[in-house]
Amino acid sequence: MLKWLGGSGGTGDGTDAKLDVAAAKSFIASLPPEDSVRAAQDVALWLEGLNTEAATPVALRYEIADLVDGALKRHGQRLLDQYLALKPQAKFQEGLIWRSVMGAWKSLGDAYVSCADQFAVEKSAVNRKKLVQALARAMRAQMLQIKWILLRYGYVGETWWKVIGHLHAQAEAAGCLEEVIEIYPGVHGQGTIRQELLRTLILAVSSTGGLSPLKQHVAERAIAHFSRDFVSSGTMAEDCNFVFDLNGSAPPARVYAEVPRNAKLFFFGASKALDAVQSVIDKLNDTGTVPNDIGLQGTAPEWVADALLHLAFNWEKELPERDYERRKVAMTLQVTQGFDGVQAGANAPVQETWVIENASDEGYGAIVPERRGDWLQVGVLVGMRPEEDGASWGAAIVRRVESDARGQRRAGLQVICRTALAGTMCTMRAGGGRGTPQTVTLLDLQPSKSGYMQVLVRPESFTLREEMELTRTMDGAVFVMDASGIVESGPDFDRVRFLTKALAEY
Repeated sequence: MLKWLGGSGGTGDGTDAKLDVAAAKSFIASLPPEDSVRAAQDVALWLEGLNTEAATPVALRYEIADLVDGALKRHGQRLLDQYLALKPQAKFQEGLIWRSVMGAWKSLGDAYVSCADQFAVEKSAVNRKKLVQALARAMRAQMLQIKWILLRYGYVGETWWKVIGHLHAQAEAAGCLEEVIEIYPGVHGQGTIRQELLRTLILAVSSTGGLSPLKQHVAERAIAHFSRDFVSSGTMAEDCNFVFDLNGSAPPARVYAEVPRNAKLFFFGASKALDAVQSVIDKLNDTGTVPNDIGLQGTAPEWVADALLHLAFNWEKELPERDYERRKVAMTLQVTQGFDGVQAGANAPVQETWVIENASDEGYGAIVPERRGDWLQVGVLVGMRPEEDGASWGAAIVRRVESDARGQRRAGLQVICRTALAGTMCTMRAGGGRGTPQTVTLLDLQPSKSGYMQVLVRPESFTLREEMELTRTMDGAVFVMDASGIVESGPDFDRVRFLTKALAEY
């Protein structure tokens, strides 16, 4: 047994000791305050032990789960902050944090599910109140696990959907789906089990594979804020353009024509939340600041705007047609990682071969080989060369990542240039001197008719407030230019638009 088992009369090794609150508090006090990975791992192991103690009175197990839940929150938030700050290449640390958090939330969710099941059997007025809270917390724990799976662009399998269906059935049987309760202490702690369910389902249908992990987190926080406006129905309804089989046979999805056999359908949709999201977007556009009432203070306005636009797009009744027609193809694509990979091209130390299954004028849909692309996430830069005669090394940005039930990963790439050109860039000082040259990548061979060029630079390599001198390596051509604005930023690049000076000026 684990160290949370305490009491008197034991053998000294804890094998015949009894479970009590004092031992739980002692365990919580022993958690390392500054090592949240270790704390989450310890909590997961500890709760696994709690979940085997079926003979212990359920009220006591629930009290202890509540204590551990409270202790886990600070560590969970710290690990989320650390995870979102990681660079895509930091895979060891990413895996360590992810496994630790998932283990803790799973064990906590299992504890609440077990308690809810027993409360439902041992019917009493006291137990009913705890049953409703346990069901809501169990649903929240499933949502958090799903959130972390999606942060890694994983596939949410049948296991989670069956648990969610089971929790809904328990709440329906107890007649508490709409009951407003204190799920957790605090100003925003009240809600209903139906809200918790809809919050989870809406997250699952919001196509988060098209968002970076950080923007996924922003989207999840926004979904929590707007969850009171979501709607659901046991039959098809005007605002319910998504559906979920409460038997857990498949993930939630847009309403489909063919209903699975023996399905118990639950229809849902964003409804008024769609207008509420658009209202916040309008305020963002007007003021450039994030409204205080949506709980995203301190978040960059552009991140909030991007996440909300993504949600609004995916919650619409029908998705618009694509701008570019996709063509099925059968070819391969050589891929290199990041800014350095774009610059190195065929000389990059790490190259991968991806299979292209569709193409458009804008980019490619690719199958990522198994055990490759561990660094892959939305917003990263890649070097790429298609399997075509005379093709050059170009650059693309990952716009979508998703996984299927077999673990096969797919990526959507937007090509930003077909031929990436090497160059150097330096600042031009007022006295006529030059700053230290930095390697850059030209996305355009020459300025457009209006004088603009796009260039990839390393983040913070230039202030972009001074006049710049760009030298194209292939022929030594020199351009003098001013930064017009950053088009896009990624983990290791800025994509900058420059306005070149007229020839007579230099």
